[in-house]
Amino acid sequence: MQDYLYHHPEVLFPGQTVQEKAREYAIHGRRIDLLFAVDGVRYIVEIKANALQREHIGQAVEYYGLMKGYLKEANLRMILVSPSVPEYRAKYLEELGIRCVELPEISENPATEKEIAKASRASMHRELEVVEREALLRPGDRLVWEEATAPSTPRTVALARRFLRDSLEPVRKHFSEYEVVPYGVTRPNAPDIDFEYEEASAYGRKEFTHGGVWWAYRLGQSQDAPPNDVPNISIVSHACGLDVTLNAELQPSQLVLQRRIRSDPDQFNRILREHGGLWLKTYFKLEHQPRFYHWNLADRLAPGEFDAARILETYRTYAARFDEYRTRWLETVVQFNKQLSPKQFAHLNRANRSLNLATRLVHPFLATDPFWGKPYEEQVKQATEAVTRLKPFIDFFVGSSLK
Repeated sequence: MQDYLYHHPEVLFPGQTVQEKAREYAIHGRRIDLLFAVDGVRYIVEIKANALQREHIGQAVEYYGLMKGYLKEANLRMILVSPSVPEYRAKYLEELGIRCVELPEISENPATEKEIAKASRASMHRELEVVEREALLRPGDRLVWEEATAPSTPRTVALARRFLRDSLEPVRKHFSEYEVVPYGVTRPNAPDIDFEYEEASAYGRKEFTHGGVWWAYRLGQSQDAPPNDVPNISIVSHACGLDVTLNAELQPSQLVLQRRIRSDPDQFNRILREHGGLWLKTYFKLEHQPRFYHWNLADRLAPGEFDAARILETYRTYAARFDEYRTRWLETVVQFNKQLSPKQFAHLNRANRSLNLATRLVHPFLATDPFWGKPYEEQVKQATEAVTRLKPFIDFFVGSSLK
């Protein structure tokens, strides 16, 4: 692999100019497999002889950090090459700026080289997107209430990406038994629509708004298992604040949540009491175009107001009266939301024939929380701590599903 890439750097850098190249480059007693200088950027290339395993992720991240410190290069990037790279592991590393290249065989076959070059172009495009996003931010920029509670913008999406990147390693280390897969940073002006309102407690505003930023940590991923069949941990912004959530968002994960609570309600209640401070939110989801939804807040219960039985009863109630609730929410959408197109309204009426009740256990950062006045690094730390405190719930819902 080393010889092949040294003599054929164009497969890693198609259309770019390689100014320098070296192999077995030694620095501070460590050996770099390959080093390339390309269009003003230095790339270190780490080669794995075998398929990329979970333990390689921590090694690669540590090695990348060391090389950045040793070489003191602002424009330093890393490429990890392996015969086999599972997509979900590549996703983790690329979120941290490490490009992954799958090289299953050493071949002078033009078709093979073309395929690798095609993947390299895609990676280069993603690297450029990262640079463009980061250009929207200054080093100390933090989440502020006015931006976080508004619809997503290019700047808030860039900040969410930065939050995700800077929290990934602490989250991975805390959830060391699981594959942590970054997922779900929304795009600017995402088509999701929120109705974050509860009349009884005067919570929120009685209006539909485009969704804010959100990102997620999927856990328990495998090469074969669907990515959304168990609850994940999501961070979601909306008109009332920022929620760190144990999130059963899609219908398969909702079924897992119900099944596990039903099988051991006492254990769930014990975990809930020991955590303390979690709210329960349920959202009656209505799809208005494929894979995009109205998130209609159906129930919001304070800490101590719910337990395993209450969650299961909520599902039973909505299932038994689904037609009634569907009609009521469709009427609410028509009354308060004038921004949908005729095509979206038609989809809304045609679809949504089965209950889709997202369930979230929520640590909220509301307007009065000191979180909003903290520096960026403290915000990341505080949000990450809220994520890691949810581990007993992940063990309960996800760990048991993987055994």
